[in-house]
Amino acid sequence: MFMTTLVAAMALAAQSASPTQATHATHATQQPQQFEHVLVISVDGLRPDAIDGEFLAKLPAFARLERGPHTLDARNDPDITVTLPNHISMVTGRLVKGERGHGWTINDEPPGAKQGGTVHAAKGAYVSSMFDVAHDEGVSTCVAAMKTKFWTLIQSYSWTGGAADTVAPDYGNAKIDAFLYEDNTEALAGAVVDRLHRSKKRTLDFVHFAPPDVAGHSFDWIVAPDSKYFEAVKEVDRGLGLILSAIDSDPHLRDKTAIVLTADHGGGVPRKTHTDNTCPLNFRVPLLVWLGSDSASVDLLAINPERAHPARDQNVGPDEAVQPIRNADVANVALQLLHLGPVPGSICGAPVPLHLAPPASKPAG
Repeated sequence: MFMTTLVAAMALAAQSASPTQATHATHATQQPQQFEHVLVISVDGLRPDAIDGEFLAKLPAFARLERGPHTLDARNDPDITVTLPNHISMVTGRLVKGERGHGWTINDEPPGAKQGGTVHAAKGAYVSSMFDVAHDEGVSTCVAAMKTKFWTLIQSYSWTGGAADTVAPDYGNAKIDAFLYEDNTEALAGAVVDRLHRSKKRTLDFVHFAPPDVAGHSFDWIVAPDSKYFEAVKEVDRGLGLILSAIDSDPHLRDKTAIVLTADHGGGVPRKTHTDNTCPLNFRVPLLVWLGSDSASVDLLAINPERAHPARDQNVGPDEAVQPIRNADVANVALQLLHLGPVPGSICGAPVPLHLAPPASKPAG
């Protein structure tokens, strides 16, 4: 039996909060429906080619998540292709370096909060996250992870690390209500499902699955039907399947739950790692948006022409005027699905959000 660790009370209220409508800039695409629950899922070390072509037939959950707006040609941080900095980007909507970057470069267990182990200490200023925006509007928030270094998020957005709530009513400084840790994929998926079933509030959960990264570091990123790496991808697919089945079977979740999935990096260069930021095997990542049902597949690149469409081997620098779709977009995509405004200070998906549907048809006449 696997024990789920809960840190901080979930404090679920009996009534759902009534969130502020999004303050994103208006654009000519269809606004997605407002969802009650959003899961932002990161699959650590997931290469896009592992969930494409012939491999997708063996991955029914990933195949479902590709039934909606998605791309297998997104990018991670242009300078740093390792785990924790990219995950900080995912929740803050910022790249790592630069004046508007979040500044977190450590990829190991963080120092204690009093020893500088917060995103704000690394930046020298408070760095808002998607948890800030959602929690201040009464949305219950959670981090569910398979690596202990994600404690960085708890230290950064705890009751001592989080910013004051300036939106009435005051939900407090702690921006993350619960931390779930498991070293087993099925157990983590089960914990996420249990939280969804029990919640009486709207939710924003950040979920991290580690097996592909673990397999890649141990056996290399070999994308082949019988490889250890692909077995790890299938393991995550089974975990995703548990979550999707739970959503399908619960009328309180069905059609009201969206999933945004991406990865921190790919891998394989140098062998058994992913530190070369010039290699497309490392810097290309997927970004899938499942809008509560199995709809038609939509190419995110095609419906976002204002974003860069780089060649598959091109790593676009942080100073380029036109940026590609990045894993750091997921923070503002998640808030968009909750019909909330963007993360203050974010640069990916703000002020204009990522379009999730083709342009609305103009009336005839």
